[in-house]
Amino acid sequence: MSKTFLLRIIYRNGTTLHNITSAVESVKGVRIQRLNFIHKGKDFVGTIAVEAANLIDFDRVVTLVRLDKSISKVEGFSEGTFCYG
Repeated sequence: MSKTFLLRIIYRNGTTLHNITSAVESVKGVRIQRLNFIHKGKDFVGTIAVEAANLIDFDRVVTLVRLDKSISKVEGFSEGTFCYG
């Protein structure tokens, strides 16, 4: 059974979204459910909903995304702790 995890990401304008999504989907058994990004000044800010079988797979995703030096912040959190507003 897969669980949904969320990544909160801030990255610079020069980075392509393809680099981020390919890093996420390179982990076996992980797929992206939805993306939500907005442009704020010089950066893009948003969330990626990731479907993974367990927390270990999600941790691998976070590690791979953090390796990209053009991403200034990566934060993982579960959907239950996500607050709107």
